[in-house]
This record gives sequence, C-alpha cells and structure tokens, in this order.
Amino acid sequence: MIFTSSYPLTDFNAVADSYDYIILGGGSSGCVLANRLSATDPHTSVLLVERGDISNNWMANIPLLSSHFASDGSRSRVWKSVPQKSVDDRAIELVGGNSLGGSSKINAMLYTRGIPGEFNSWAAAGRSGWSYDDLLPYFIKSETDLDCQLGKKSEYHGVSGMEGFFKFEKNTTLRGNKISGPWLNRSHPQNFWEHTRHIVQATSALGLPYVEDLNSPLEPPHGCTKMHYNIDSKGRRSSTLSAFLPPELVRERQSRLHICTRTIVLKIGIIGEKATSLSAEGVWIQKKDQPSLNKPRFVRAKREVILAAGPIGSPQILMLSGIGPVDHLRQHGIEVIKDMPGVGSNLQDHLSVPLQFKVPVWDSLTQIELRPWVILKYLFLYLFFGMGIFLAPVLELSIFLQSRLLDETYRLRSIKEEDLDASLPKNRPDIEIMPISWADSKKYGTGGLSFFAVTLRPSSTGTVRLTSKNPVDSPLIDPQYFSTENDCEAMRRGIRFSLRLKDQLVAHGYPIDDAHVPDSNSDEDIDRFARSECRSTNHYTSTCRMAPEDDSQSPGVVDDRLHVHGIQKLRVADSSIFPDVLGTHLAAATVAVAEKCADMVIQEQKRLL
Repeated sequence: MIFTSSYPLTDFNAVADSYDYIILGGGSSGCVLANRLSATDPHTSVLLVERGDISNNWMANIPLLSSHFASDGSRSRVWKSVPQKSVDDRAIELVGGNSLGGSSKINAMLYTRGIPGEFNSWAAAGRSGWSYDDLLPYFIKSETDLDCQLGKKSEYHGVSGMEGFFKFEKNTTLRGNKISGPWLNRSHPQNFWEHTRHIVQATSALGLPYVEDLNSPLEPPHGCTKMHYNIDSKGRRSSTLSAFLPPELVRERQSRLHICTRTIVLKIGIIGEKATSLSAEGVWIQKKDQPSLNKPRFVRAKREVILAAGPIGSPQILMLSGIGPVDHLRQHGIEVIKDMPGVGSNLQDHLSVPLQFKVPVWDSLTQIELRPWVILKYLFLYLFFGMGIFLAPVLELSIFLQSRLLDETYRLRSIKEEDLDASLPKNRPDIEIMPISWADSKKYGTGGLSFFAVTLRPSSTGTVRLTSKNPVDSPLIDPQYFSTENDCEAMRRGIRFSLRLKDQLVAHGYPIDDAHVPDSNSDEDIDRFARSECRSTNHYTSTCRMAPEDDSQSPGVVDDRLHVHGIQKLRVADSSIFPDVLGTHLAAATVAVAEKCADMVIQEQKRLL
C-alpha cells in the first residue's frame, strides 16, 4: 500500500485489480459502509472510491468554521439548478460534500432522526423492514449520545462512555441488546444566545410544547426543541470520517481496506443478458488529476458494488452506466443496459425562505463581521477552554409544526390526544422554523437574527439528468420548486408563523425589529417575497427511490434490501433511496441507512458461505 499523505490513502496506481466490495462515494454513508464491511473478516477486501480529497486540517474540525457558509469551500461541491420558473427563473445554488466524510464535513452538524411516523409511513407503503422499530437499532448502533453519559439516560440512544475507534471496536459496551457507536452527538448544556430563551417563551405562549429530546419516540411530534449536534467532548466536529474511518482504524486494516481519493467513477461495468440476468462486474475509474494522462482502470468486484455517491451522484453514475430512462440515455449516446425511468426522478428537497430581523450585536453571530477584533478573543476561548462562538451552534433550537393544528392567529388550537402520537404518519411535521443567529449585518449595521421557514413535506418533485456522457460534467438538476399549490400554501403558513413569532418576541420584551420581510401579510406579497428569497437547505433525496419499479407514486430503483431492480451485485445506500424526503435534517437517517445496508450485506454473505 502506498500512503499519499499523513492519512493512509491508497494511491490510484496501487489500487488492486479486484476487491470483495467496491463502495462508490466516501461521504456520509460511504464511510460507514467502509468501516462495517471491512470489520467482519480479515480476509474481506474493500475499496472506497471518493471524488474529492481528504480534508482534515484544524479548521475542518472547528464547528463554526467548518460549516460550508463559513469555510473556504474546499470541502464543498456547488451546483446550480436549472432556472426555476416558479421562483422568478432563478438558478438555485445547491451544495454537497466534496471530500471524505461528504456533507457530514460541512453541514450544520444537526443530529435529528425524524419522528417514528416518518419511517412508519415507509412501512405502511409496503417497505418491509423499514419501520421506526426496524431502524432504531441502527440509529443506536451508529451513535454515542454524550448527554446520556451525563445522566440523561434513555433506552433510545447509544450510550457507552467511550470515545474513539479502539475502545468502540475492542470493548463494545452492551446495555440490554444495545450497542453504542463511534458517531458522537450532544446538546449544549446552556443557551449560548440570549434570544434562545425568549423564543422558548414565545413559542410556549403560542401553545407549542417544549420538546426535551427530539430524538425520543416518546416526545410529541411538534414543538420547540433544543438541537443535538455531532460534536465530541473536546468541541470538535464529529463527521462520519472522524467517527468511522479515523487514521488509526485505516492503518490497522490497511491490508484489506483501501481508500482512493480524487478519483472519478466513469461507469459501473454490467455483464449478462439484458432480457434475463444482469450483474455488476466492477467499476471503471480514472484519476481526477490530469485525466488525459491517466488511463482508465477497471476494478473487479468479487461480491458487490455499492453506490453511496448521494442523491445527485448516485443517479448520475447509474445513467452513465446505462441504467436509467431509455430515451434520455439514447439522447446522450449511452448504450442502454436497463430502462429504468425512476433513476434520477422524484428529486425532493426542503426549500427555505429566511426572514431577517435586527437584534443586538452581542446576541448574534454577525458580531464577528461587525467587530472583527473579537475573533482573537473567541479563538482563545475555543482553543484553551473549548467554549465561545467557535463552538456555538448557528442553530441552537428549532420549531417543528403541523400546520393543520394552527388556528387563524397561528396559535396551536385545542388538539386531540392522538395528535401527540409521534408514531402516526399523519402527525409528521410539515413546517420547520429555524432561528439562525445571522442576517445581512453589513447591510443593516446591527446584529442579525433570521427565521428560516422550511417546507418539510414538499409535493413538488424534480429530476437529475445528464448534461453529457462525460462523467466530469455536472448534471442538470431541476428540483421544480414551488410547482404545486400545496407547497406554496405551506410556505405561506411558515412565513406567517415566523412573523407571528417575531411579534410574540416583541411582546415579551426582546429587542427585535424587521430588517427584510414581506411588505404585507397578503398572499401576493408573501409569494413575491418567497420567490425572490427562497433557497435550498441541501436536503436532497429520493432520486433512486426504494419502491417497486411500477410503483404508482413514482417508479422505484431499489428493492427493500437496496438491490437495484434486475441487476445482481449492485446496491444503493444513501439518501437517494428514501421513498420520500423526511421531515427533518437528514444526516442521522442517512447513516442509519448505511448501517442497515452493511448489516444486510454481511448477513446475505453469511448465508452464501
């Protein structure tokens, strides 16, 4: 093995001719798969192929500075959607991870699973093995909840008191039938921002409950809740790279686990008769640097190829491999291996609209823009005491709403007991309000606080399509934002609740004033504002749906065990397989999918032996 840096990477030219498992994509799910599949048997070989690089400098581990909006962009991949007719023909910026660890290296570190009803809706639609009870062991397996170690114990969390690869792998702690995992999360014991306390009071006055642990199935499905973050006990970002593929682990497994970065997947090699049996034989890869000087290589997969390139990358690779909508493939001169209309279809995303308000400078993240000299103070506090603004979350709490339960004044109306049952699919939240301690401070000259109104259950669906058959070219991404009246009405409700919340803060004595909001409360002004200000939350899903090929809602791509329909030795395991977008932040569920996929692969292999 040739190490190409201090992290034990495998040089492109040192990649072997064959591996038992080849994983395409080293992001949030790919790192999990590489860990689990290389752990079971010292004779099982795994190749992890990643388009991006390794990015593990000190800034990549500081919670605030590592997030995409505050970083240098080296760990991000940015696309532009096709112009969206329903949002004034704007091309919306879309962001994903572009290094080992993927989006878990650049996201807001929010650990939210989603209420049980989200996954029970999958089971109700016929997805066997995908209810909340089915997935709970995999949520637990992946995580260690540091709050539980402090005494807030729960049977629904992974708790071990251990951090790090050696202790987790060699001294696994059992509690009943539970195993805790290496991916760390915690809340902040005290509010960092003063406005947080006022928002909790304001939402209570509007009838919303305070949710102590949004990841517990016993809590109500709506309310104001403090967030959990993937941050370790030393104040560092806990990405899937640091959790599942730390350098010590990769070095220990270097004889059987190879990680090759800055490498492009050209296509998956499929063999067999198109009308009867097709099988993934391996992958064609090429070094990203100076591809004209580096010949493509074919690497054989003895057991399986697993796609984990994300909801944009996974359908792109399938289509480049001849698996996708037949007319689209022929348009680009790609040999059709299997006509599969669901590939790249049913794209869903959470769309958000920020309403900006003026608040005191000291109670906003914008203080570091308006008073840059304070950066040195906060850097000192972080490096020596693990505290201060560099550890502070941009989003300290969030508000999840079922808009059907709000009255005309945007208060929670009298509800029935069944409305509090988080296991029921009908109780899934459809709106989130994210109070973010940021606004355009330079424009307004004050501190800023924004309420991001987010539609969680969009009915709009879009597509991912090829620009050409060149794998380097970015795909055409058309989310079809606001293409249904249901989505427009949900956003109106979210914006109106945000304005109501601001008024409630004023009533409670918090100094807040309008900075950039709709001109009036009319549908016309709210719609105009939403069209001009909306942006993606980068929560893309469902472009390789888990559903039957002839599903009445939208054609599926993978079955309940994540096999691509009609093609042996090929699976997909990332958020592209979600039957529908979840009404929450997606990192935790994406990791749980990878954990479940790895378990299914291992169990199936055992049955073959």
